[in-house]
Amino acid sequence: MELLSPVFIHGWAFSSRVFNRCRGIKVELPGHGRNTEPYKNLESVVESLALSLPGRHDIVGWSLGGTLALMLAMKYPAKVNRLFLIGTSPYFGGAWSERNLRAFKLRIKREGVGAFRKMAYPKSFEDRLSEETALRMLEDFIKTDLRCRLPLLRKKTLIVHGERDVITPVKEALKLYNLVKGSKLIILPGGHFPAEDETGLLSTLLKVGRDL
Repeated sequence: MELLSPVFIHGWAFSSRVFNRCRGIKVELPGHGRNTEPYKNLESVVESLALSLPGRHDIVGWSLGGTLALMLAMKYPAKVNRLFLIGTSPYFGGAWSERNLRAFKLRIKREGVGAFRKMAYPKSFEDRLSEETALRMLEDFIKTDLRCRLPLLRKKTLIVHGERDVITPVKEALKLYNLVKGSKLIILPGGHFPAEDETGLLSTLLKVGRDL
């Protein structure tokens, strides 16, 4: 199986470098990596992405990137062929208690994103990040609830999740699977990024997504 003009959307507090060795369009979110564009809200990110895409694409989204991929598919379905969602929740704010979310945001403000990156990604990761922009984006991510709209989604969807994911619990993958009709769910023995690197992850997507 091959991906159709693939688009890769990274997760919160990372950058397109997590998909460095993957061929395709690599999205850089505002305030992340090389993207210094001002951030308004997640809807504007999706709109800008839709305007930039030349045709119909397979969308690979990790974590927040998965949420943005879903938003893109629902608002601009002509731009999306299939969805490949990694470590994605239908409502990240509902995955944790308010107390846990407050503690998480406080830790980020105190320690920076380094500790989060170590929990979320299997290798050392360094790239530019505007923490002010990232924290605003995190607030919007926490509030974004797609549960009511997902049963209307009509795209072939592969959901891939690590059984040891400490950022987005595996129960969120089950919720997503139950909401997206006809989706396929694969649980891998890994964490939030359930592979050693991007090439290993892509190989898994191609293998398990053959009949998608």
